[in-house]
Parts: sequence; C-alpha cells; structure tokens
Amino acid sequence: MAAWEEISQAVSENRRELVLQGATFSKRIEKSGLDERLYSLSCLNHLEISGTTLSTLKSDIEKLTGLTSLVLCNNHITSLPSSVGKLTKLKLLNVSNNQLEEIPDEIGQLTELDTLNLSMNKLTEIPSVSSMRNLHVINISSNKLTSLPEGIFDPELVHLSHIIASDNEITDLPVEVDNLPHLNVLDLSNNKLTDAPTSLSVCPKLKELNLKGNKFKDRRFGKMIEQCQTKSVLEYLHNIWKKENQKANKSGGKDKEKKKKKKGKKVDDIEVIKNMMNILKFHADSGIVVTVNPSVLAVRQYIVCCVVRDLDLSGTGKLKSFITQQTKLHDTVCQKRQAGTIATHDLKNVKMPLTYNARSPQILQIVPLFHQKEVSGEKLFEDLRREAEQMRKEKKRHNFSGIHKYLELLADKTEYPCLVDSEGTVISFPPITNSDKTKISINTTDILVEVTSSTSLDTCKKIMDEVLYKMLELGLGKDRGDDMPTGAAKGNDSDSDSDEGVVFTEGGQGEGKKSPRKLLVEQVKVVDLDGGLKVLYPSRTDLPLETIDVIRNFD
Repeated sequence: MAAWEEISQAVSENRRELVLQGATFSKRIEKSGLDERLYSLSCLNHLEISGTTLSTLKSDIEKLTGLTSLVLCNNHITSLPSSVGKLTKLKLLNVSNNQLEEIPDEIGQLTELDTLNLSMNKLTEIPSVSSMRNLHVINISSNKLTSLPEGIFDPELVHLSHIIASDNEITDLPVEVDNLPHLNVLDLSNNKLTDAPTSLSVCPKLKELNLKGNKFKDRRFGKMIEQCQTKSVLEYLHNIWKKENQKANKSGGKDKEKKKKKKGKKVDDIEVIKNMMNILKFHADSGIVVTVNPSVLAVRQYIVCCVVRDLDLSGTGKLKSFITQQTKLHDTVCQKRQAGTIATHDLKNVKMPLTYNARSPQILQIVPLFHQKEVSGEKLFEDLRREAEQMRKEKKRHNFSGIHKYLELLADKTEYPCLVDSEGTVISFPPITNSDKTKISINTTDILVEVTSSTSLDTCKKIMDEVLYKMLELGLGKDRGDDMPTGAAKGNDSDSDSDEGVVFTEGGQGEGKKSPRKLLVEQVKVVDLDGGLKVLYPSRTDLPLETIDVIRNFD
C-alpha cells in the first residue's frame, strides 16, 4: 500500500487535525483502503473522513484516544466497531448519511459526548443514551426508527436541548418529555404519531416544536400543528393539561369539556381566519417548461418548480425575513441541504425555456450571488474550499460554516448539476449558489421557485409545500380581504375539510386579527427530452394543507 502524503505530514508535524474529503481520497480507498498509519495518530483531536467510498472502520480506531471530534459523514459505512466506545474524550460524533443498520451498545460509554448525529442511515433502533450526561444535541432523523432511544428523557440529561428525529416511523412521544429542563428544539415531523402528550406544554425552555406530517386523532390539534407557531400549539396543549390536572385533583371529576366552537368564532380567545392559495393551471401556449437532460440523472436527478406571482417584498424587513426563512428551511426540512436545496429567481430576468442539466466543473460558468464576475464551477468550488479552510483555521473550528458546509455534497462529483436558461446562462448551481443575474429584490413581484434533490421527487414536493406555506406565513401575498364575504371562514377546495379547516392568529390573546393573505401559484411542467411528463407542480394531490383554502383552477 502506497503511503499517503497527508498521513506522513500529519505524523511528521504531530498534527491535531486531519481532514480527508472528496474524490481523491475516495479513489485511494477504493484501490487499497485507508492508510493504516492513520490509526497511530494518537495526538489527533479532530478527524474527518467524508464524501468517500469508505465502508468499514477497523477496531484500531480505539487507538485515537485523543479524539474529541470524529466526522464520518457522506460515506458508505455499514457498521461501526464496538471499539468506538473507547474514544471517551469524544464531544462530537457525526456518522450521518451512511448505510448504518445498527449502532453498537458501547456508544453509551461516550459520556463526554456533546453532539451525536446519526441521521440519514438505515437504523431501526438506537442503544440507550441515558449515560450521556453531557449530551446537548442528538440528530437521528431520516432513519427507520419506530421509537425514540431508551433513556432520552432521563432527568439526568440536564443539558439536552435539541432532539431532531424527523422522517422516521415513530409512533409514540412519552409523557416524560417534560423531564428535560433545557429542551429547546423538538422535531418529530413526518412520523406516525397520533397523540401528543400535554406535558409538552410544561417544558420550560421549549421554543421550537415541529410535529408536522403526523396524523393526530385530535383533528383541530393536527391542523394547528400544520399552521400555527409553537407558542399557539403549546398554549392549546397547556389548556388541556390544566383541565387534566384539575380533574385529577377533584374526586368525582367534572363533566367533559364542551365541544369547541365551530368556524368563524373564537376558540380560547384566538380568532379564526384563513389564508388562501390560488393555483393557476399550466397552459401549453404560455406555461413554463423545464426539460431534464439525462446527464443530470446520475448527479441530482429530481427537480420541482413553480411560479409565485403578485408578491409584495417591499415592506419593511420582508425580503430579509424571506431569505432568513429559506436558510432555516435548508437547515431543517432540507436537512442541511442533504435532502434538498431551494432556489428563488426573479422571473423577469429568467429567459425561457429552461433546461436542467449537468456540466463538467471546467465548463460550467456562473455569476454567483453577490458577485460581478463569471467563474467556472471548478474555480468557484476550489476558491470556496480554500476560503473555508482558512476561515476554519482562523476561528479554530473543527467544521465549516455557511455556504462552505455544503461543499462536501459535490466533493466526489465529476459533473455538477445546473439550471440553464434559453441563452445558455446558468441561473442555478445546486446545492451551492444561484446566479446573481436572477436574484430577487424588494422590487420583485414574480418568483420562480426551484427545489432540487438527489433523494426523491416526494422530498422535493414536501420542501416546496413548506416554502409556499412560509410565504403565506410571512405575509408576502396579497391581502385577501376583498375576496372574502363578511364573516366567511369556510374553505373553497373540495379536497379540504371545509367543516373544521381553521387557522389561528399568531400571538394569542389581545393582539387582534391578522388579515388573511392570498398567494397566486402557477404550475410549472418538468419533462424529459422527448417531452414526456416527469412532474407538474402543484398538482391536485399537492399542498395537503387543510388549514388553507386551496383554489385549484383546473378544467
């Protein structure tokens, strides 16, 4: 086996950090495996091997006793050796986006662990975490779990603040959730929950609760989950919690709670209103078409688009809030862009028709956001890589931040995905950047929204649904007041539950009624080179938001 220069350098310089990332190392590993001298670098504090074809780790990993950070994401690892439990100084363990089907019980020995990321694997269960008394963040999203790890609500886990367990098959959220005094973020979206414990409302630090994509027995609660912010949801649960406790404290109990008032009236002093999405049908003579070139199928094959018209971004802070929401969506529903990437374009600057293509890094040319000069994909990638490495060293960080953390998604690619207009201009280079030529501004009224993914078409649709909902939530659409008859609160889409489809104003009591908003969404068709339909969004089955009036102008 040929000696790796990077390992030799680490040995000679007694380095504390080592990063092995991308296509170069992937090819070496395929050819002859890891340079086994790696396991002798006992002085290492940070080790990252990512974006490679690495499938196994030797038990010799236990020799790296100085490790405080171990990053093994975006590889092909199928199992972890039990000896990983001997890395007792570890504070960060990231094995996301691999092929793991089980985790050794010895992981419980990592009592100094601060952050544990097991997301995007094939796990059906996870060993007890009750011994990890220093754990702050656990991410187990996008697996095949049917329950949360044993001990996750142990009262001794006083530092645990983030539990991210979305996109699993979890059926139960234990009432002991209030045992965690510093729980700040709880994400159990897209699971199989049917009930939520009212004890959630007495978690003292809980600020972000995401239970979307579950089918709750309490239909009103389910609709609040899809539409309202955490504060309103917790207030609803807290009212129930108080009544449950009053019942428990009085012998004989009380009569059951009266049925909630119907639409158009107040519920717990929160005014009922509705937003609306008006869907415009695709027309062959004027509709927007995106053609998918076969070359992109092996790189990032899924794309969904739509157009949102008559937006108002001119209000104070509206554009900034929208961009901030995109960033949050990239970190949550897009799973740090691992699952998908969102791009928005000022429609008046986009030359139709569009082609979703793949180009070699040397050929792809783009004017990146907030830049004036056109650069190749290769140069942009390398510039960002150098900038990221320099910034990481200056700030003495283990990981990249900002746009730099997405570079690993392209590290082993020989071609890069891109959306190209009719003039051959690249307007989007996912998952890295958009073109400055089509960036949105406060004067933008019509936006082309694009979502790409290498995961699934359904993932693209779910992300797009969330983008459109956030636009409504931020008030970017037109005021719906002129469209609604006095006192009207009933939905207009036969697909919706018109008897109970309600939306609650944010902020709770005393803040008055918010004016409902209207979003005008136009279908975009995605086809193959022969014109065969791949996806038309939004279709009749998309936007399953029962708390919004969805008007589908289809024949």
